[in-house]
Amino acid sequence: MVNENDEIIGYAIFSCFHIEGKYESELLMLTPVAVKTQLQRQHISKDILEHGFEVAKRLGFKAILVEGDPRNYNNRGFQSSYKFGIEAGPNVKLPHPDCLMIKELEKGALDRMSGLVDYSFYEALHEE
Repeated sequence: MVNENDEIIGYAIFSCFHIEGKYESELLMLTPVAVKTQLQRQHISKDILEHGFEVAKRLGFKAILVEGDPRNYNNRGFQSSYKFGIEAGPNVKLPHPDCLMIKELEKGALDRMSGLVDYSFYEALHEE
């Protein structure tokens, strides 16, 4: 998001993501979301996220996964992912299981998604 002077005031990054090699064309990972410190608490992140959800849905994605503080995401429709059979893998260290959340963009999409979230495939990007 930019202000009237075309200065960036906030952003969110949505990336394709898979669970155990599945759902990559259906699932996005949201991280990070940021708003300039002096502009926080003005619903800018809400507007950014809602726009992102609309674009993701229009592009055919079915769900969005996020890791973070539930207080920041529950009011945007995210729910604890373990309730849908999507859990943090053994190498994902969460302060609490509720910190891994998912939002359904298409009704019923989470009825057929499950598995362990694992970030180890990113390690291959650092290998020489």
